[in-house]
Amino acid sequence: MKLKIKFGKTCSSSSETVASIYHLLTCILLRLPMKSLIRFKLVSKHWHSLITDPHFCRLRNPDPNPAIGLFLHFNFSISPMFQYLPFSLNQSTKPPFRTLNFTKDNSRVGILQSCNGLLLCCSFHSRPVHNRKYYIYNPTTTRFSTLPKLDCLSRNISGMSLGFDPAKSPHYKVVCVTGLGPDRYQIELYSSDRGPWRKCGQPFALATGAHINFTKGVYWNGAIHWLNTGNDGDSLYFDLVNETSGSFSTPPHPQWDGRSSVYFGESCDHLHYMEMPSRQAEFDVYEMKRDYTEWFVKYKVDLRGVVAYYPEMIQEKYDAEDVDAYVISIFSVVRGEKEEDSFLVLQIPGRVVRYDLACRTFRTIHIFRDAEDEVSNRCLRYWGTNGFQHIESLCCV
Repeated sequence: MKLKIKFGKTCSSSSETVASIYHLLTCILLRLPMKSLIRFKLVSKHWHSLITDPHFCRLRNPDPNPAIGLFLHFNFSISPMFQYLPFSLNQSTKPPFRTLNFTKDNSRVGILQSCNGLLLCCSFHSRPVHNRKYYIYNPTTTRFSTLPKLDCLSRNISGMSLGFDPAKSPHYKVVCVTGLGPDRYQIELYSSDRGPWRKCGQPFALATGAHINFTKGVYWNGAIHWLNTGNDGDSLYFDLVNETSGSFSTPPHPQWDGRSSVYFGESCDHLHYMEMPSRQAEFDVYEMKRDYTEWFVKYKVDLRGVVAYYPEMIQEKYDAEDVDAYVISIFSVVRGEKEEDSFLVLQIPGRVVRYDLACRTFRTIHIFRDAEDEVSNRCLRYWGTNGFQHIESLCCV
């Protein structure tokens, strides 16, 4: 970018000259850390307008924007507190939060979903359930908005999902699936630019043998995706652009015994699925083609080296078979800006391990406090949960 700069007599200092040149100031601000930009919004109305402008946000957060850490939540029946796991090993990182106290909601707030820098949150302890409040929260800017209440006193909320792509629009959408009766559902949609909740399409029923968990929606390719964990039938998606429903093939999975660690999620605009049976140290990471024609094997994972280095993840052998069972769960698949930067985040007793998918090396990125019981009993601190990816974003909510 070439700029012709004319210094007028009205500028009393070089700093005022820089501040008066929009393109030069933008170039300088784009090179600053995110925390500095948050503070510099307070310099003036002009700087606030520039830093919060959707165009500046897209320049500062290129698409795709890699995650820098994970949020993990404790048992909500006790208290919705969170632990933050940064991916960087070079410096200590202050957690963005331990509890979500951005509102005065006395029922406590937890995370339902993470999507490109925004968190979909809910007041979990509200009774009755239809009195729960839902929020969109940006942990980088600490700004939030409260979603309008659904008119669903006679229906059950089966799941809420957030769709947001700052590269395409500064606005977000929220999909709510409500239950109308036995195996009958209705999709309702809220748009931050269009306002109120509205019904989309006709009520629908699930195929025989299908089991869809609508609380585990994943945003990818402009749509919300729900995995079918039943014995038969396809998985479902809802296209947020065309506001239409569709189906895609359920990913292949090996014969499993109910103790598998399953992951279904998105990273850097890639949709992934994997299943690690408790008795196998080798498994595949699948990725969906953008046209939904097939799942293909993106990575082959071999954790035999991890097992050998961390024997505490080997459970006692089954009585019936002389086969090792592994105590492990998958927190996340994280794609990087380069292929060699992609990795898995795995939990084993007492610690979190990063497994690099390209070179198949591994290292500990976090050791839990007071983890002696977990190691000796060969159990996990967080069971049956994936991590919520933290992506820095200046986007307004």
